[in-house]
Amino acid sequence: MEPALKPSRIWTDVDLEREGRQLGHLRLNISSDTRPSSFIPIPIASFRNGPGPQILLLGGVHGDEFEGQVMLMKLIRSLDIENVKGHLIILSAANAPAAYAGTRTSPLDSGNLNRAYPGDPNGSPTQEIAYFIQTKLLSRVEYLLDFHSGSAGTMIIPSAHVYYSPDKEKFRRLTKMLEVFGMPLSVILNGLVDHDKKAIGASDRAGVLRFSTELGGGGGITLDALRRAEKGLGRLLHHLGALRNPIVEEPPQPIELVRRLPNANYVYALASGLFEPYVQLGDSVTAGQAVGAIHFPEEPWREPVVAKVNSNGFIHAIRTHATTQMGDALFMLHVPWKGDL
Repeated sequence: MEPALKPSRIWTDVDLEREGRQLGHLRLNISSDTRPSSFIPIPIASFRNGPGPQILLLGGVHGDEFEGQVMLMKLIRSLDIENVKGHLIILSAANAPAAYAGTRTSPLDSGNLNRAYPGDPNGSPTQEIAYFIQTKLLSRVEYLLDFHSGSAGTMIIPSAHVYYSPDKEKFRRLTKMLEVFGMPLSVILNGLVDHDKKAIGASDRAGVLRFSTELGGGGGITLDALRRAEKGLGRLLHHLGALRNPIVEEPPQPIELVRRLPNANYVYALASGLFEPYVQLGDSVTAGQAVGAIHFPEEPWREPVVAKVNSNGFIHAIRTHATTQMGDALFMLHVPWKGDL
């Protein structure tokens, strides 16, 4: 028998059982030197209108990823409840402390929300948020639409992605979502590292289909990626049956399926210094190719340490911060998807 779930300490003025449009906050209790009995507001929007799909939409899981936050704020303001079927729950700033600070992790506990599942109702603030999402939100939906970008220090080629499933029908539904969303580059992931701590692990535990994106990044708004994603989201919500009438008329573009190579194929800095890239996003590279260098400000006469790729592929992500420490990821790669992992 499964142990009884402990109650979450996060509370809200939004009744998720109630029909209609509701806007409010989840309240994350805090107690500090200057705020001894306070809460941090986490915005939540609920659009519930009769029978239909149940969908959770997340932005701001990492606070320095801005495209998803902006897209969901705009959706909250524009969505007509009469056009909704089922239930849409929107958290545009899921890890609110990080989102308000514009940082990847929470300034309260250095917590990474996408490494905190299934969470802990009596844990750190980030663990409390993860627990609420796992037990109170994912438990009541069929789909998770989880919008990410590269961090302030990373630019990722704009793309949508899903995780591979050996369940053929489930994987067919996921790849159809990629086709409808219509990001030209669409990625199949395998999730070899920290799977259970991530939203994909939380979704698997809840029996939820998860769809996600990487919409540029680098600490700003990638305009073309944001506009493509806004249109893709409108198409996807209609495809899933959550909208009575389409809000986007433009059809999706054909997509290219690729798979991102695992961590062992990342290019890492093998010294600390200033990072100079030799290649750009989307460039084709071959194993052994020099793709960047680390220079040494304290010893400008010293020859740089050259970074090389260990696999053939295409540049999928690139570090945008020049100041680099040994062990930092400089590049990620992808290759065409051929049904292989």
